[in-house]
Amino acid sequence: MKRYLTVIPILALSLSIIAGCGGKKLINEEMGQGSQSKPSESGPSETIVPDQNPMSEAVTSEDLLGEAKLGGKYASLSPGDDLTKEAMERGHLYTIYFDYDTYTIRDGDKSKLDKNAKWLNLNSSIAIRIEGHADERGETEYNLALAEKRARSVRKFLEDMGIKTDRLDSITYGEEKPADPGHDESAWSKNRRAEFVITRTN
Repeated sequence: MKRYLTVIPILALSLSIIAGCGGKKLINEEMGQGSQSKPSESGPSETIVPDQNPMSEAVTSEDLLGEAKLGGKYASLSPGDDLTKEAMERGHLYTIYFDYDTYTIRDGDKSKLDKNAKWLNLNSSIAIRIEGHADERGETEYNLALAEKRARSVRKFLEDMGIKTDRLDSITYGEEKPADPGHDESAWSKNRRAEFVITRTN
């Protein structure tokens, strides 16, 4: 009887060791399967252009990843484009003009404003100051308010195109800084404007 009592604990201990080893093996196998990475289904790696950089059809991967087209200072929308020349030669982007007594962006100017936004997205270190202007007609205070609304309207357009607010500053001059000193419609049409001055390049 004592012999059987001695054998039973030994047998129980052996079974628990075997079960323990089997359980550990099972866990290890499951962990091994879980840690294996699945083969990529997307095929060869590609260069992906971020969605936050809207581009025109003229923009290429070379524009984004290589040197800029004009001396390496700025990335360009297209080789030798006028907007980049404007930026390099005058430190300005395209100027936007307004109809008399309005701050609504004209359809004919939206394409230029759109290019300004896309160019700024390509050159993400650039900051600009938006300057609002009015022609000489009307009271000074009214013209200051109107010019401010013009600056705000184009700023909102750029923000909607993905330009961060910390890259945009604005100021209003009203009638103080005319582009043309004349006193007729030809001059006034040039003075109702919003200008974009580059204030930071890196």
